[in-house]
Amino acid sequence: MAKHVTFWKMQVKPGKVGELQSVMSDPKEQARIKAAGWQMTIIGTRKDNPDEVWGMVTWDTSDRYYKNAESPEQDKDYQKMMQFMAGEPEWFDCDVVEESKA
Repeated sequence: MAKHVTFWKMQVKPGKVGELQSVMSDPKEQARIKAAGWQMTIIGTRKDNPDEVWGMVTWDTSDRYYKNAESPEQDKDYQKMMQFMAGEPEWFDCDVVEESKA
């Protein structure tokens, strides 16, 4: 089974990126999702629009990613994040076909 990656784009309310980031990097939640198969997250803001956040998350399998995405715990976290967003994020689910690191 292929490793899972989801890319996303979010429009954040002006000046709320730091608050969104603090919700996304909560150590308790990171421990919970690590046990469920989460491997890595990368988040960045666009240079010409600092309130537009792009990111990616990798999971060991798509099955475990979707199981987490549909869980009540993840929905609770998502609702916390939504208070800082200007609208629904765009999601792009993919299978990892290659991964290279320096």
